[in-house]
Order: sequence, then structure tokens, then C-alpha cells
Amino acid sequence: MKNMTQKENKLDPKQSSSAMTVCPECGKETDKTVKNVCPECFGKKLKLFDLPEVLHARICQRCGAHYYKSKWEDMGTPEEVAMLTAEEHLAIPDTIDNVTVGMHPHARSPYIFDVLVDVGGDVDDVTYYQNGKTEVRIKREACEMCSRRAGGYFEGIIQIRANNRTPTKEEVMDALKLVEESMLAQLKKGDKLAFVTDTMTFKDGADVYIGSTKAGKHVCKHIIEVMGGTVTESYTLAGMKDGKDIYRTTFAMKLPEFKKGDVVYFEDKVIEIKNCGKRVTGINLMNSSNFFIEGEHFKNTKLLGNTANAKETVLVSVEEHGIQILDPETFETITIQKPMGFNALPGSEIKVFKTEYGIFAL
Repeated sequence: MKNMTQKENKLDPKQSSSAMTVCPECGKETDKTVKNVCPECFGKKLKLFDLPEVLHARICQRCGAHYYKSKWEDMGTPEEVAMLTAEEHLAIPDTIDNVTVGMHPHARSPYIFDVLVDVGGDVDDVTYYQNGKTEVRIKREACEMCSRRAGGYFEGIIQIRANNRTPTKEEVMDALKLVEESMLAQLKKGDKLAFVTDTMTFKDGADVYIGSTKAGKHVCKHIIEVMGGTVTESYTLAGMKDGKDIYRTTFAMKLPEFKKGDVVYFEDKVIEIKNCGKRVTGINLMNSSNFFIEGEHFKNTKLLGNTANAKETVLVSVEEHGIQILDPETFETITIQKPMGFNALPGSEIKVFKTEYGIFAL
């Protein structure tokens, strides 16, 4: 027997000229025989296809996946699942040539479909058509992946922390958004385990429990590309399956040591950090020039503070290359470097950042 699906295509009977003969079953003269009888007599006993009267299909009530050929797959709408189920069980003898099949699903309810089937085929160059139907009953249940998700299944943990500091709430939230983006991308690529089982936030970061170790690697790579940082992996034995050890992976994700707004001393420069990802960018407060360097080379750096802690002081006067201000601590009048594009007026208040390397206007 063979299972086939082709576009429905009506074929005209193919006749071949031959001498007239008498059908041994009905006694009618015919110029064409099929298996030694006339086409009409052969057609009465011909069975073009076999199809069970009732079939059963399984669809995940949560994600819509269809259980097909011993595994869960995304197979489309319930109507498409009903047709695919009928097609899977449609049996056509190997002796039938030029087979054509047409299927038409009709919903009796959201869970029961009548699938009408039209089959055409040739036997000894004579075309026959037959039709029938089957009832497809759809059972809604949870697929393996959704069951795992509901049961708290996880293969790895992404530990989001920061290097030598506590990450801000904004940084943690940004990292969690990147986790969600990356997981969704991996799910669309076919990783059914690309989901977040649980998220726990702490004062020093967050732990994200994930269903897929493979997706976890992509998540960490995505975070590093956007926010910078490093990741190390460690493994813990979680049990056995089919005689093999099963391990869980811990991804120790460390965000960069510095964040936007930090002021640092690096290679005789005072830098206000604008971005600290794979590439570090900022402003050299000593001359207002742009600063950028690859993150891997941004080492031996001293943190001076953050611009959030800048102090306000009075602008006394503006000169060609400098400005006079009141020292925010001693209230003495001092001259400092004039920032590029500076346009504040004398008597106004401006923000300055005081360090052991000097005072800088922001």
C-alpha cells in the first residue's frame, strides 16, 4: 500500500482500440477489459483507498503544536492538522497509477472535523474515481515542552552580576530585556526549550532559570554584544537519562566594571564613560575630546566617581579657553578648562566634578 497526496486532477478515461469481447461477469460486449472483465464490473469491486472511519489527533492546548510521527511539531491550524491526520492514514494500493487526492475539512465543532476525500487513479489505463470521509477527533493536551515549562524544567541558570560592583536596577532590567529578546529569537529558530522558567532578583543582580543550555549561550553572547562584560560556565550533575549523566549549566555573567556616567582615570586621562560594552566610549574631560577603546584593552583603570554625584557651583566668568568658578568645597575662585561647546552665562549655576586630578565642568 502507498500513502500519497497530490493536487486533485480529473482524468478522462483512456481508451485503446481493440477487438470487441464479452465480459464474463455481465455478458456485455466491450472493446476494453480491466483484469479480464469490463471496466464497469471491475469498478464495482475496486477499492481505490482505505481510510478509517474515525481518527484521533493531538494538539497542544498551549502552543498549538501537533503530535506527528512520534514527535511534537508546529503544524498550523486545526483544519490543517485534521487534513494531515487523514492524509497520514490514507492507504492506496500500489497497483493504482496516476493517483490524485483531494481533501476538504469541515468543522463540526472546535474538536471534531469531517474530512471529505476524493481519490482518482488508473488501472490498466482506465480512470476511476471514488470518495469517502473520515472523522478526525482532536484531543487538547500539553506537549512535552509545555509540560516541562509548567513543571519548572530548566537546564541552566544565568547569573547576572557586575564586575567589582553592584549593578544598578536599570542595568539588571536592561539585561533581563535582552534575555527575553534572545530567548524569543531562539524559540523562533526552533529551540522549543528556549523559555524562562523563573527569574529571581537580588540586591547584587538576578538569576534567570532557562529551559535550554544552547539558548543560554546565545543569551550571554547577546548581553555581551550590547552591554559588554564576560561570562564563565560551570556544570553540575543533575541526574541521569537513558543511562547518561545530565548536567545543568551555570552561566556566571559579569557586566562591565564601569557604567554610563562613571568618571575614571585611565592612562593620564580623566574619562566620563558614555558606554562600556565591547567598545568603551566617553569624553576626555581634560580637553573635551571623544574617547574610545576596545573593551579588552580598557585595563588598569581607576574609578573616581559618577557624574550623578557632581556638585553645583557658581560660574564667575567665561574666558577664551577657560572659565572661572567657585570651588564647591573651599568657595575660592579658580580657573578650569572650558569644555567644548560651553555656553553658560556668568552668574549661573553649573555642575562640576572634583577629583584629585582637578575640577572639571560637565
